[in-house]
Amino acid sequence: MKTVTFFTVALAISATSAQAGWNEADACAAGLSGDSKLIYNRVKPKIVVGDKSGNEARIKSTVKDMVSKDEVAFFGVRGKAKQAVACLQKVDS
Repeated sequence: MKTVTFFTVALAISATSAQAGWNEADACAAGLSGDSKLIYNRVKPKIVVGDKSGNEARIKSTVKDMVSKDEVAFFGVRGKAKQAVACLQKVDS
């Protein structure tokens, strides 16, 4: 019983912490403009908390796809993606 209670409390704390990180990331993203905000919104559902290398691959793939579909301009996309990623990183911090 103690193990289950401890696990439940740890899970609740973890979920609360993750939600706080998402709230902070969303607040950061509210200040983004145009393409940076679009990149953030498109990448956000694909982010897995704690999977840094997987997230990097998902971000890169998503941004490449957006450029190929002319959803964001190639010129300056790296800087715009970096702004979006700076907000997304608040989830893991």
